[in-house]
Amino acid sequence: MIVLFRSSEAAISAGSHGDETREGTRWNGKHKLEIIRKCYLSIQPGLDEKDKLIVINDRTTDETLEWMRKNTKADFAIKNIRAMNELRKTHPYPHYHPVLANSCPDLMEFLVYLASLKENLDEIIYLCEDDYLHIPNAITCMKSVFSNKYSGFYAPYDYPDRYYFDGELPCRLLLTSFGHVRTIPSATLTLAALGSTWLKYKYELLRAGAFADDTWTWKAFRQVGAICPVPGHSTHLQDGCITPLIPWEQVYDSISTSS
Repeated sequence: MIVLFRSSEAAISAGSHGDETREGTRWNGKHKLEIIRKCYLSIQPGLDEKDKLIVINDRTTDETLEWMRKNTKADFAIKNIRAMNELRKTHPYPHYHPVLANSCPDLMEFLVYLASLKENLDEIIYLCEDDYLHIPNAITCMKSVFSNKYSGFYAPYDYPDRYYFDGELPCRLLLTSFGHVRTIPSATLTLAALGSTWLKYKYELLRAGAFADDTWTWKAFRQVGAICPVPGHSTHLQDGCITPLIPWEQVYDSISTSS
């Protein structure tokens, strides 16, 4: 497995643009700098020396990067990407709102490059943003799904809006060795797939990076499939986005960042 952990200590408060450092709290009054560390540690139980963990560094401090290096068993590396204020200097539409908020062309170009390498075509590549908290066996279960020859996309979280009474969003419920999964029509960019699957959507990913647009997932998921566990194994730590049924406050509090 290759994990691309996108880390930014710039956008501190919820809803802030990528080049802002405005202080504030996020989910349940938690601060982003603590959230990053808790979320990073939450994926570690499923990683070992055979895995690669690449921190996608968007203005993360050297202190935090060194802490990350010390707190993983995986083969650790850092990929620096340009800050958004630098990207907008050359972007053809710098004031288009999604670009202003969250464009990431360097990340998507790197993802496409990794997926195109022959040795990574059958490798799980998990793109993980820094405010997604995981239960302890989340990564182990993810690996299990792909070990059974699954070749679609996999999102470890289960957004609550999937349970609104909307007849236009049906799903299939399937049973796996670790519990149920459901089909999903779309997702954010905390998402896993084999390198060969990512590569099928090379141009969609490059466009998504330039324009901060994840609508490509609707097309891709219809074509190759996408699932998430039920209950979810991860949650986006933002109000209104919390995966149902899991006591996330307990999960969060159980993780110590003192090491």
